[in-house]
Amino acid sequence: MEQPLVLVTGSSGLIGRAVVERLAGAYRVVGLSRRPTDDAPGDFVELDVTSDEIIRAALGTVREPHGREIASVVHLAAYYDFSGEPSPLYQEVTVDGTRRLLEGLGGFEVEQFWFSSTMLVHAPAERPGDEVDESDPISPEWDYPRSKVATEKLLRAERGDIPIVLARIAGVYDEWCHSIPIAHQIKRIAERDLTAYAFPGDPSHGQAFLHLADLVDAIERSIERRADLPAELPILLGERKAMSYDALQNDIGRLLYGTANWPTIRIPKPLAKLGA
Repeated sequence: MEQPLVLVTGSSGLIGRAVVERLAGAYRVVGLSRRPTDDAPGDFVELDVTSDEIIRAALGTVREPHGREIASVVHLAAYYDFSGEPSPLYQEVTVDGTRRLLEGLGGFEVEQFWFSSTMLVHAPAERPGDEVDESDPISPEWDYPRSKVATEKLLRAERGDIPIVLARIAGVYDEWCHSIPIAHQIKRIAERDLTAYAFPGDPSHGQAFLHLADLVDAIERSIERRADLPAELPILLGERKAMSYDALQNDIGRLLYGTANWPTIRIPKPLAKLGA
């Protein structure tokens, strides 16, 4: 009981599992998710953020052995669809689920609420090489980042005395890839698919990424320094330099086939949609 208590929602996911494993030992860690993870350290409590009743029951299960004092709630549970299609689940899971969880924590003393937002809440840089920072405009372009912006606003309005970290995270990968966009790009080139030679946009532009280990470091350090952080902290988490799509194509082609310059043709977006 002398160790601080940390709750991790979405603990069965890629990031959640890594966070639980890193924090176990230094903290009392309780993973909360819809399903348990085999051999994960710490305690596990079933959680579904779409249900007020299940949230109340889950937090009651936490309070009974661990008490009311929580060092940090690392909130990773959210909805994401790689197709980019609109879905009511963005509101139900990401926005309303966070509101339900925040309301459920009303009976606890919470030192920090760490929310996993996305770098995509910001407008993209106008030119390759330009850096985006936390003061740049908020301009989400589709439902996933819009849901994160709405949740950030909710947390600012309803956090009460709970300090919040709004972590705007880049695309996460690890040494086994575990990044669907990168994996698909590798697969297209490996199979010499026609789509491996085309890109619906400017291939000199790229997406920022972040290694899983660096993200877990950031979460751990945020918790360690929770008493010193401001009441509201938006922070971008990503590698400082983003590879262009063209550079990534060339690297993948070189590693798979020894091809120094993989041919990538820029296709206008309307034509690409028609082809799809």
